[in-house]
Amino acid sequence: MDKQETLKFIDKQIDLELRIIEIVKENVEKLGNAFVKDLLLGISTDSKKHAVLLKSLRKAVEGPTPFISEKERDKIAKGIEAHIKMEEEAVKTYGELVAKSTDDQVKTIASMIREDELRHHALLKELHKAVIEPETLTEDMIWDTMWKDTPWHGSPGG
Repeated sequence: MDKQETLKFIDKQIDLELRIIEIVKENVEKLGNAFVKDLLLGISTDSKKHAVLLKSLRKAVEGPTPFISEKERDKIAKGIEAHIKMEEEAVKTYGELVAKSTDDQVKTIASMIREDELRHHALLKELHKAVIEPETLTEDMIWDTMWKDTPWHGSPGG
């Protein structure tokens, strides 16, 4: 799939996700069953997330993403690392709830949330590996780029 086909596909999927959101909104307005309503709203929330991710993907496909500075990288890395730990804890606690509960609705919702947390955990680890590390523009990289091909390596060339 070439770049234009990919962008067209992404736009189509964004429209689909936005339509899902609207359909759910229309269907739950007067719904009395809170359990079903909340499940549908949860799906709608996922569709909102998908639309945001697709919009971000579209930007990445359109052109190169900007580098991040060392300072930004360090701040983001710390936040991601803390988030990974919290996701690990959430996976554990929702797993315990599923194992200990005798209520089918509790088990259903806790299982769904646990599965989301597992995906979040994996995504955060991948984000840290794929984005934070390679896209960091360090001061050494800047100096290397500026001076590596010059015959004087930063000294006056005469």
